[in-house]
This record gives sequence, C-alpha cells and structure tokens, in this order.
Amino acid sequence: MVTSFTPEPLTFTRFFKQPPAVVFDVWTNPKMMGLWFRPSEEITHPFLTVDLRVGGTLHVAFQGPNGEVDVLRGEFLEVTPPHRLAYSWAREPPNEHAGIPSVVTVQFNEKDGGTELLLCHAISDSGMTEHHSLGWRGALMLLDRFMAAFVKDTLNSGE
Repeated sequence: MVTSFTPEPLTFTRFFKQPPAVVFDVWTNPKMMGLWFRPSEEITHPFLTVDLRVGGTLHVAFQGPNGEVDVLRGEFLEVTPPHRLAYSWAREPPNEHAGIPSVVTVQFNEKDGGTELLLCHAISDSGMTEHHSLGWRGALMLLDRFMAAFVKDTLNSGE
C-alpha cells in the first residue's frame, strides 16, 4: 500500500550555536530528549525510548496534566550521525488518530560555526497538520530554551 502525504509538509528551521554532533545528540539521547521533546512544559513522559539504528524504534508517551496519555511510535528509516535522521511517526491505540502514518526528517547542517536544523514532517492526514504544527512549535521552543541554557552552562563552566 502506498501512503500519500499532504502536498505541503510542515517545515521548521532553527539555528543553534553548538556543532551538529551536539545538536544531533540532544535530538537522539533519551535523557536529553526528556527535557525538551514535548509540546509544552506541562507534558511529561511516562516513557521515552530510542533504539538509534535503521529499523530501530522511537517510542514515547506524552502525559498531559489531566492524566491522559498519548503514545507514539516510529521506526528509524535513516540514521546518519550527526547529519540526518528520518523516522516514521504514528499514534498508537486508543488514540482516535492511531495508525495514521507520517514521516519526520531532520537535517543537522553545519553553518556559521553552529548548526542549522531543518525539520520536515510529512503527514498523510491533512486534518492532523495543525495538531502536529502546534506540537512541533512547542517542542522547538523548549529545544531553543534548552540549547540556550546549554550554551550558558558551557560558558559558565569555562569549557
């Protein structure tokens, strides 16, 4: 079965002062992801696992303040440290949108002594575009804060 995706995938660009290897690690290390990989600060992770290899899984639960849990699972389609990741992304039951496929691609390009991050999320259900857009905007805002604190901590430690 061939999956067709929305004509205009979601795209986001960010710049970080850290080199691609550091940003790639922050994006793929479960302990670091737990600090930013969520749509808002109110969301927690009952679990977040990463098997970082082609065919490996990204499995994450997002729990809201009301206790409701939304579980997503993806399979890594491409893992090219520290430059590129691609993975499938779909909700699990009992979510009403369970099984709707999408693909996330993240590029970590060296630029101006830091990293230009390019995120593309191709979604097969156009009705989910705004939902995913809000989620990524929140997560990227938290990632921006995390990376800024990372720079500040590095400068304060004299490294």
